[in-house]
Amino acid sequence: TDAAKVRLSLFAHLSTQSKRNVRLERIDHVWAGVKGDRQALGEQIKCVAVIEGEIGEYDSSFLGVYSRVAVGVDLRMIRAADGTLLWEGQHTAVSHGGTVPLDPVGLAMGVVDAVTNVRDEQLLRVTDDLARRLISTIPDNKVVAMDDPVGEPLKVVAAPPPPPPAAAPASAPVAAPAGVGDSLAAAELALAAGDHAAALLAAERAIAADPQRARAWFVKGRVMMLDKNFDLAEPAFLKAVTLDRGNALYLDGLGAVNAQKGATDRALAAYRMAIAAEPADGFAWYNSGVIYYNAGKGKDAANAFFGAAMAYLKAGDYPRAERALSDLKDLAKSGIPVQTMVRTIEQALADLTRRKT
Repeated sequence: TDAAKVRLSLFAHLSTQSKRNVRLERIDHVWAGVKGDRQALGEQIKCVAVIEGEIGEYDSSFLGVYSRVAVGVDLRMIRAADGTLLWEGQHTAVSHGGTVPLDPVGLAMGVVDAVTNVRDEQLLRVTDDLARRLISTIPDNKVVAMDDPVGEPLKVVAAPPPPPPAAAPASAPVAAPAGVGDSLAAAELALAAGDHAAALLAAERAIAADPQRARAWFVKGRVMMLDKNFDLAEPAFLKAVTLDRGNALYLDGLGAVNAQKGATDRALAAYRMAIAAEPADGFAWYNSGVIYYNAGKGKDAANAFFGAAMAYLKAGDYPRAERALSDLKDLAKSGIPVQTMVRTIEQALADLTRRKT
């Protein structure tokens, strides 16, 4: 729907600010359960404030030689506990196409320009421009914040096919207990849908069926961490790492939960292991930078943010690369020599922008 497109674009731009964001699927799931109770929503998703709004305009019109594409919204940031208005913004982004024809050639060119302006891609560009401008007006305290571990939806692990019926020798390895794959797939589907209770129950079933399944332990830790139950999340992540020591994703989870608990030395150790396993792990680089930044270790923070930016560029995650670049520029204001790093990232972003156009 039109509202979903605008909402997704707003969320994408808000994720570049120094705020903790909750995945939209989780919000939708909890919102349906609390039946419009904003205070209950805030309590369950562990958020202080929510953003609400209405779409005032989402339209494209074509008048032969002239076209207009417009997207407009009214937004409010509201404290969940008591309904206090914290911020509000209104903006309409508009794109015009076409020209006033002075001759037959001009008429043809004006029609082409007008038609091009009303394509779906242009409506998406206008929506993105609207989101960027509105989100930029939300106050940002500029204190860098931890990435949400594995913020992207988890890939669903399909159930393994049943083994062919055949007599196995006595020394053959034992097959995974039946139902492990089904339970793990159910856990990841529930987590992607924002249903944490169902995800945890399915993950527990997968662990009970096969305690050596590292992914099941990771999913359990992920759910517990999203629910801010850090004391139970840490041993689950640790078990996943123990079972699969070279998995950077599991090490990221272990680092993130220790950072949330204030055990920054253990967090940095986990991130270093993750980077050793996967040098392009932007999550580990960036969150290491956050820890160094908050500890007042500017040079270490700069190196980590630079590593994060380069990793995000390699992965094609340009918004997060720009966020790391912004953090580097903030460090420059404190006298940290980051000019070469900044120029390198800016040049890379410029080159990538030219290639796309």
